[in-house]
Amino acid sequence: MKFRNAYLASAALAAAVMVSPASAQQSDWTKRVTMSTMGGHVLGNPLAKNRLVEYVSYTCSHCADFEVTSSVPLKKDFIAKGKVSAEVRNYVRDAVDFTAAMLARCGGRTKFFGNHHAFMASQDKWLKTVMSTSPEVQKTWYEGETNARLQKIASDVGFYDIMAKRGISKTQANVCLADKKAQDQILAMSKYGAETVKITGTPSFTINDKLLDKVHSWSVLLPKLAALPQ
Repeated sequence: MKFRNAYLASAALAAAVMVSPASAQQSDWTKRVTMSTMGGHVLGNPLAKNRLVEYVSYTCSHCADFEVTSSVPLKKDFIAKGKVSAEVRNYVRDAVDFTAAMLARCGGRTKFFGNHHAFMASQDKWLKTVMSTSPEVQKTWYEGETNARLQKIASDVGFYDIMAKRGISKTQANVCLADKKAQDQILAMSKYGAETVKITGTPSFTINDKLLDKVHSWSVLLPKLAALPQ
């Protein structure tokens, strides 16, 4: 019996030594993308103690500024460590915003954050196209059947070109634009943000379902995240 107990103890110790290096390795949570029940895209540890939610509009310049300035430090200092998960939810303000939101979901959940960044990083360019488009053309963006309107906007504004650089063809993009479930989820998120969370502008943030008052930029959000418990 003593020999058996000694053998088992030795085997357990050997097993512990074998698995220890692997278990000590920290998961790269920046590669993990899941979907929330709301239909938003969540980057990071889905069981993180702290849940950051961003309500975003693609035609909001402050949202683009936030994405460009926060993307690297948010991932490196918070998401990668599993301390914080970050969810992007839509707060649609107009038809162009809605079109971009639909296209950002193209290619499945793992493509979302790359698509999201592509739209935000190039916002200054395509937003100039929007602003220079004649009122007569812009009027057509709000008339007729939904899918046709979204395709018209994607063509007029140059969204198909952005998607092509992301490896998504015009045909594939049109399939995404016609996704009724995605349309409903985006509109539902916008309604939830306005009526339940009661956000007044974008970007707006919640941490663990609590709206952060007067926090609309990375410089103001950063200390809030840094103060969170490990």
